[in-house]
Amino acid sequence: MKNILLLGDSIRCGASSIKPGYDGFVKEKLSGIANVYFPDDNCRFAQYTLRYLGDWAKKLDAEKIDVIHWNNGLWDVLRLHGDEPLTPCNMYVEMLRRVHGKLRLLFPNAKIIFALTTSVWEEWDAAEQVRHNSEIEEYNAAAKNLMSSLGVEVNDLYSITRSFSNKLRIDDVHFSEEGSRLLADAVVEKIMSI
Repeated sequence: MKNILLLGDSIRCGASSIKPGYDGFVKEKLSGIANVYFPDDNCRFAQYTLRYLGDWAKKLDAEKIDVIHWNNGLWDVLRLHGDEPLTPCNMYVEMLRRVHGKLRLLFPNAKIIFALTTSVWEEWDAAEQVRHNSEIEEYNAAAKNLMSSLGVEVNDLYSITRSFSNKLRIDDVHFSEEGSRLLADAVVEKIMSI
């Protein structure tokens, strides 16, 4: 059986008070086909992932991981209290490059898939925490360019979620169970295609 590692923010794991993310549904869909692993931790922004990747790898037989499906972005584009995005776009790209390098080092046999940042519901009232789809698109374009140069497959979860109705959303960022199941379908399809 394949060994799959899912890394990502609360779209993957669900927020502390908001469940579920897509990881449990991916595990359910791949039952009997693949072993699916993911950290209990929310991988948050790219620099956080870079910092904790070694800790998460120690809990696995890293050389036996076949596929990694990974994302960062929603925390990176986050504007808190009217400030600029948490991670400037050029720094975001550099952090993704470094995370990729660490993934190659720690999981030498894994194929890597990078998932584009999902869209947000901009009209949701979240005055202290703001994200803009236009910035997500800018960061996604920069990430796609980087991943192309690194030979990394991209899973376009942005386009999928951009087509979601607000009924599939439970707040500005997170998705309902149905929305998370649809994301799981897209993750499984991409994983099984490589």
